Amino acid sequence: MSGPSRPARGRLLLWLLPALAAGAVALVTSGVLSANANPNLPDRSTGQLLTAISYPKQAGFSGTVVAKASFGLPDLAGLGLPDGLATAGSGPGLLSLLSGTHTVRVWYGGPTQQRIALLDTLGELDLFRNGNSLWQWNSDTRTAVHRSLPPESSLPGPPALSPDQAAQRILTLVQPSTTVTIDRNAEVAGRSAYVLVLAPEQDGSLIRQVRISVDGASMVPLAVQIYVRDRPHPVLDVAFTRFTAGTPSADNFDWTPPPGVTVEHAPAQSDGLLPGLALPDATLRTIGSGWTSVITATGLPSRAALAKQSPQAAALLGLLPAVKGSWGSGHLLQTEAFSALVTDDGRIFAGAVEPSVLYAAAGKR
Repeated sequence: MSGPSRPARGRLLLWLLPALAAGAVALVTSGVLSANANPNLPDRSTGQLLTAISYPKQAGFSGTVVAKASFGLPDLAGLGLPDGLATAGSGPGLLSLLSGTHTVRVWYGGPTQQRIALLDTLGELDLFRNGNSLWQWNSDTRTAVHRSLPPESSLPGPPALSPDQAAQRILTLVQPSTTVTIDRNAEVAGRSAYVLVLAPEQDGSLIRQVRISVDGASMVPLAVQIYVRDRPHPVLDVAFTRFTAGTPSADNFDWTPPPGVTVEHAPAQSDGLLPGLALPDATLRTIGSGWTSVITATGLPSRAALAKQSPQAAALLGLLPAVKGSWGSGHLLQTEAFSALVTDDGRIFAGAVEPSVLYAAAGKR
């Protein structure tokens, strides 16, 4: 079965790229980080640093981020994945962001002024958010997608790929079962930084350690690295290589399609992740807390309904190992960094946890 059209690719990337970035950073984050000690920074306690980055005073920033990912996903080559997942035009697809090295430029002017440029050797993918307007621009295919966001929209913004947003998400996991220490200072993007080390102590978590490098002047996180058990190197390393404190000028967030560009005005709802698959409104909630929290989605198509709506989606799901228990039956995706359970009755459970944690969550009705 052929993949979606180029406009469909646009919808796919518009919704999935920010969500994927946010989800990946939230679940698991080396060469960018230098371990050079810097004695010029004043002493700060772990409590002071956690408070500083939990309630940031920096209004905005910009810079270049390098993200290195190695999630231990199974080899997906040759599975007939649709365009937009494997590739996007001639550029990187969504799944390619889960491995290798990627360079991103970010501009952050506040909750409703954000811009991200995902750079690739063959093109550039840009996302612009200015107020309630969200544009996606693909320089390779010369296509643009526009969507109007509701004022209360909580759509994950482009800076989810930045260390600042990564750190904010990780801090939501910190609780009494976390050991927090300060390592020797470092230099990131030419700036002196403190290094916070978070070590989870909850059984069932796959995360071994999180390292957050915090700019000594602005208190903005400059680098985030997360290590999983039995891996000497981080599964995801997100770090600034260039950083400028201060709100970027407003013209960074304004964008008008160039002449001759194909523009699509996206509908209110996504038309699905795979051809022929129309997902209903899913109910999202979190089960558990801290490092063993599990995100669950209910109200999705059952395995039988999925086979009728999108045989391709059902076939891809069938490639995962089948599992069953007192909670029912389904398929499991397991990597060194996270696990995901898709049940046959239309539920999804995911987290940076062992499969047993997902099974326990699935047993709770």
